[in-house]
Amino acid sequence: MRYLPATGPKGKYEERPDPCIRCRAPAHWDGTRTVSEVHNRDGPVEHKAGIIRRRAKCSDCHWSWTVYEKDSYPHRLFCLGIVISTVVMVVFGRYSLTAAAGEHLCTRTTVRRYRNWVSALFEPVELMRACTQLEPHGHPGGLPPSSMERAGANLHLTDRLAQLLVGRGVRLPAGRYGLVRLLLNELVRYASVSYLTKQSPPLSIALESIQL
Repeated sequence: MRYLPATGPKGKYEERPDPCIRCRAPAHWDGTRTVSEVHNRDGPVEHKAGIIRRRAKCSDCHWSWTVYEKDSYPHRLFCLGIVISTVVMVVFGRYSLTAAAGEHLCTRTTVRRYRNWVSALFEPVELMRACTQLEPHGHPGGLPPSSMERAGANLHLTDRLAQLLVGRGVRLPAGRYGLVRLLLNELVRYASVSYLTKQSPPLSIALESIQL
C-alpha cells in the first residue's frame, strides 16, 4: 500500500491501495471482510478472531482483490510464518510431528501436509542453479540439495535466493524466512498464489532482468 497526499491545507496523508496488478490503473477501497487467523508475529502462537481484511477495486478494469497484510495468505487460517516455522522445527530442529503441532496450535496431519507442500513447491536443483547464478563470487549458491531432505533444501535455498536477490537490488516484502518473502512477492506483484492443494506456479522473478 502507498500513501498519497490528500487535498486540504493540512497536507495530511490518506492511505490508498496499490495500483491494479492487472492494468496498473489506480484503485480504491471496496469494502471489508472479517476473518480469523493463527500467527506468531508478537511472539507466542495465538489464534485471533475478528481480523479485518480490506478489499480493493480497480477504477479502470474493475477487477477486485483482497489486500493481505504482513504474512497473511489466501485460503489460509495459518499465516505463512506459522507454516514455515512448523516445517523448520521438524526438518532442522528434529521435532516430532506431534511436538511441532503442539507448538503451533495445529495437528500432526497439518504439519505433515505443510512439510509435503514445502517439498513440492520447487525443484531444489533449479533453486540451486538460480542461487549460483546470483552468487557474486563464483561460489556455489548454497549447500548441495542432496545433503538434506527436499523440504529442508527448499527452505535453505529460498533463504539464500531471497538474500541474493536483495543483494542485487530486488525489493522483497519483509519476512523472517526467504520462502515467506518470495511467496508474498509473487502474491503482491503478480497475484500468483501457491495453493496447498494444487500444483504451485513457478517463481516469476526473471533472472535475466537482473544485472549479473
